Amino acid sequence: MLNSNDPKYCNFLRLSSILFEKLLEIVGPKFQKQYAVREPIPPRTRLELTLRYLSSGDSMASVSYAFRVGNNTTSKIISETCQCIWDELQEKVFLNPTAENWQMVAKDFEEQWNYPNCIGALDGKHVKVEAPPNSGSTYYNYKGDHSINLMTISDAKYSFLLLDIGAEGRQSDGGVFRKSEIGIRFENGNMNLPKPTQLEMNKPELPYILVADEAFALTPYIMRPFPRNTHDLDLDLRKKVFNYRLSRARRVVESAFGLLATRWRIYRKPINTSLTTAIKIVQATTALHNFIIQFEASLPLAERTYCRNNQEENTNLIYASAFTETESLRENSQYAQSQYAVQVREHYTDFFMNTGAVDWQWDKVLSNDF
Repeated sequence: MLNSNDPKYCNFLRLSSILFEKLLEIVGPKFQKQYAVREPIPPRTRLELTLRYLSSGDSMASVSYAFRVGNNTTSKIISETCQCIWDELQEKVFLNPTAENWQMVAKDFEEQWNYPNCIGALDGKHVKVEAPPNSGSTYYNYKGDHSINLMTISDAKYSFLLLDIGAEGRQSDGGVFRKSEIGIRFENGNMNLPKPTQLEMNKPELPYILVADEAFALTPYIMRPFPRNTHDLDLDLRKKVFNYRLSRARRVVESAFGLLATRWRIYRKPINTSLTTAIKIVQATTALHNFIIQFEASLPLAERTYCRNNQEENTNLIYASAFTETESLRENSQYAQSQYAVQVREHYTDFFMNTGAVDWQWDKVLSNDF
């Protein structure tokens, strides 16, 4: 299958033979073992074993039988290889947060999703894990599962820009983001964001922002929808338009999660490993997710196996069972809005009603409840 580039090879490892060889060239030398007593397992087999485990969702015991490797050895190989994939790929496939790179991300969002000054879609997902020993309710989430949180910022092409992995499942999205290094750097203004730009003549300059759902607080760098609550059951037209335009840009991160879980079926059920290995698995699969998307970006759509299309009607992906939504929090005194953040959202709302309006938004807003 390797030499013929058989589609079954890609189905088996979730990588084409060409991409597998490219990955092996990068990570293979890092886990080449020296001969001692017995012949070591070669890097190719180690990588194939790990990719099969990640892509099939089978148990380690099942994979050990398939590759004729001891169960304990299989566990060690998977942990080491996932760590190596993360170490070697993270600087190559994730964003280096410079003003120039943020501007490139914003350009893609404006061209593909009609949202200017957007530097990413922010969201978090629960990755189900087996309850860690003696953890009590630490990792027990509101859905009734044990989980760790995968907090990500996605670009317009479904790649993950920045990640925070491993927060306890009992925490909410907003809490995880605020406490993460990413959230702290955004709050302190240490993300090298471009300077605010003017979207309309004679209008204020607007900052570059992330788009997010109701789980996050409204800040000058995070735009969230106008809330619907008991005091404001019916949103007016301009608020509905804003919510639609924000939702249209934000759902790329939902689609990115869908792609991740569809390709790497380890997410189809709770990850039955130690907590340390589970985090390594999430790190490796997110790095591989970006690695494949960036490699296939130069290929014609028909030749892509990971993400064939980014058209609006084809991005509603089904999330695998190992991902569950994180708990949404209403706006309250704990998440007080700054007056400036409110003004920024109002200016974006006005922009989408006037200069930034698109033809189809009116039908979408009138036919759906945003």
